Amino acid sequence: MDLTFSPWLVWFVAGIAVMLAELAIPGFVIIFFGLGCWGASVVALFSPDAYSAQVAVFVIVSVASLMTLRKVAMSVFVGRSEGQETEDMENVFLGARIALDQDLEAGHIGRVRFRGTMWDAVSEDRIPAGSDAEIIGVDKANRSCLKIKGVSRI
Repeated sequence: MDLTFSPWLVWFVAGIAVMLAELAIPGFVIIFFGLGCWGASVVALFSPDAYSAQVAVFVIVSVASLMTLRKVAMSVFVGRSEGQETEDMENVFLGARIALDQDLEAGHIGRVRFRGTMWDAVSEDRIPAGSDAEIIGVDKANRSCLKIKGVSRI
């Protein structure tokens, strides 16, 4: 028994697989390559031997949908904060205590572990490894960088 698949079916299933991969890989980009696969699937349905046309349609549909639909989709699917911009992360972490695994030099961005994840952090003072620190805010220029200060252990 010869098991062969039609090119349109391969493109279609590849499109589904790529779109499902979007669930595992954040960024809202991969889904548009799935749309490109489906565009190539339509071409393969009518011209199964036109491989270069299928690849060309894949590239064109992927890039065109990425350029035109990503911004619209991000505004629909990505949540918004209703508070002031300065409230984003400060209210969540403000006052939380962490222990430093490595030295943090004054004014330099270092790495700290908070809630099982590594974060960028900056402090006005040098904080040695093994010391406790308190999260006092979020760097305005880099919203993923925590501002911390050293605290004494109680």
